[in-house]
Amino acid sequence: MAGKRVNLSDLASEPALPEARKPAITETTPRTARVQQVAANPLNTRDLNADRAKIESIAESLKTHGQLQPCAVVSREAFLRIYPEHETVIGSAVWVQVTGGRRRAAALLVAQPTLEIIVKNNLADSREAWVSATAAENLDRENLDPIEEARAVQLLVQECGTAKAAAARLSRTPPWVTQRLNLLKLAPEVQSLLRAGDVPLRDVRDLHQVPPETQFEELQQRRQRLEHELTAVNQIVDSDGTLPATSTGGESKRGMTPRRSPAASAIRRLGGTPEKIAESLRTELTQEDLQTLIDLLRSQPTGLTE
Repeated sequence: MAGKRVNLSDLASEPALPEARKPAITETTPRTARVQQVAANPLNTRDLNADRAKIESIAESLKTHGQLQPCAVVSREAFLRIYPEHETVIGSAVWVQVTGGRRRAAALLVAQPTLEIIVKNNLADSREAWVSATAAENLDRENLDPIEEARAVQLLVQECGTAKAAAARLSRTPPWVTQRLNLLKLAPEVQSLLRAGDVPLRDVRDLHQVPPETQFEELQQRRQRLEHELTAVNQIVDSDGTLPATSTGGESKRGMTPRRSPAASAIRRLGGTPEKIAESLRTELTQEDLQTLIDLLRSQPTGLTE
């Protein structure tokens, strides 16, 4: 007489849910897993501790609406094949999260017992594939601050071998990747200002060329010069908020240059010449956006005659 079949999950200290089996291939249908069975992504560059308000907002949504989007995960075995050094970090987890780090943190915050997951083991085919998937998720959808973004790019460059290969993976230009890497050369106090949004990215684009110990002082001097320039320009405006009358030659009757338009000010900030403007835009825009801009510039504006 055949013996009774033993369910191995009954022998575990915390039984797996019936549908939480380990697939050999990528799946496209969401399933359920206990939150404790899903380890956080050890290579996620997002600082979840600094994102508390957003996590609390997601937690409220979870309580009200439930989880609207599953978290992408890979099996423990698939992850450890490419990152065996992180076995201690993920502990006894059955799954390792690729995307949805804030959803997982929110679920833990409100003591939600389970997570909806979707298994995508193909994202762990290689280290390059893993880091690329993590970076793409964050850069395209999560609005990382510039330094978190730079760290994600740095990881991908390390795995891809070159900035050019990383740029191709992210559908960005090599100058964009280089610019992000240069942010990691900034002094800690400058990085903190950038992360907090107290200083725009354009103001520190070339600051890495200054020795770290003098970067903060240089930044302060730059901002002071800009404030003086803006003050001088604003003084042109009459007390009632209108521009002074100008002669046919375009100069003010008071002998002062009329106030710059926002477009003129932006052109000046970008470098002032077509070459410098193009260089600045290439570091900020994707290839698709650059092509759209080119097409728009080539199109004939309404009412413009040759």
